[in-house]
Amino acid sequence: MLTACAVPIKAPPEVKNLAKSDTAFFVEAVRSELDQSLGLLLVKLYRRNPVQLPTNTTIEVRVEQLKAARLNLQEFDRQKPDQLVRMAFHPDFTGDRVYAFVAGLQSMVNHAFDHRREFLLLDDLPTAQFIYNSARNIETAAYLLRTKRNRDGKPYLYADGIQDQILNASYSQLMGEMIGLQDALSTALANKDQRTLNAVARGAASIVFLPVGF
Repeated sequence: MLTACAVPIKAPPEVKNLAKSDTAFFVEAVRSELDQSLGLLLVKLYRRNPVQLPTNTTIEVRVEQLKAARLNLQEFDRQKPDQLVRMAFHPDFTGDRVYAFVAGLQSMVNHAFDHRREFLLLDDLPTAQFIYNSARNIETAAYLLRTKRNRDGKPYLYADGIQDQILNASYSQLMGEMIGLQDALSTALANKDQRTLNAVARGAASIVFLPVGF
């Protein structure tokens, strides 16, 4: 009996949810949607660029790696998120460009959300400016994906383009949705704290990544 009494009781999800604010629910919903979208982007890029997938792994394994609380980036010498994205378009890089690109974006999102996926009532919420900066960084990454070419004039990573005589712009659309989600969340967080976002003037061809906590 005494041993049984000492066993901690795990609170059911509905009880745990009582300790969350409406803003926390919104933060978690956006975080979940971003994770799903990045996983989808990874799958779509592999299907468009199958040569990038290493022979010793599968798309499913890569998707699971992306979901880890802390990304294992040993194969890239633990590069920083912005360096990972740029690595995907470096002419001398011989590794997996698809995973470098998406893992870099996932790592930026992880940093912006303080490496958390759950936020209780007394938890500090993500910094609005970092969420805003993360959205701008995805804009930059989308620009690199659209424009970077190798020495032969071919894209390092094929994404939007004509497929079977039909324009496929689903990659830009998916990344645009991620940008919109983070813009909405950063505005909500800034309004809650009565803070003003430092909106950075950026041109369409900006290739500068903004800090998100790294």
